Amino acid sequence: MPDDAQDEITFVYEDADTVPTITATGAHGGPSPDGASVVANLYVERSSIPHHVSHQIDETGQVDLSEHSEQVTRGELTREVQASLVMTPEHAMQLGRWLQRNARQAMEQREQTFS
Repeated sequence: MPDDAQDEITFVYEDADTVPTITATGAHGGPSPDGASVVANLYVERSSIPHHVSHQIDETGQVDLSEHSEQVTRGELTREVQASLVMTPEHAMQLGRWLQRNARQAMEQREQTFS
């Protein structure tokens, strides 16, 4: 290594004003059709709400909210996509290892805290 070459680099982390914190309970996706990237759509799962509900209007023009005449559902559960990650396969592998390492540490800390 030449004498003037650096042997260390420092990265500074800064949050943009618009960086959100999201909750993810799962991911859906996979390789892109050309294999150049991996797509992970991060979602949070919840009970579905109806697509729409109809209520009767009585003779005085009041809406009767005590019962609905029609309800159209959209399924039992909804997976609401919070964010989509697109990365190279190499970066996906690095991220996977990082997630597993940190997940193990978090589980160990949780075990120590609650035992």
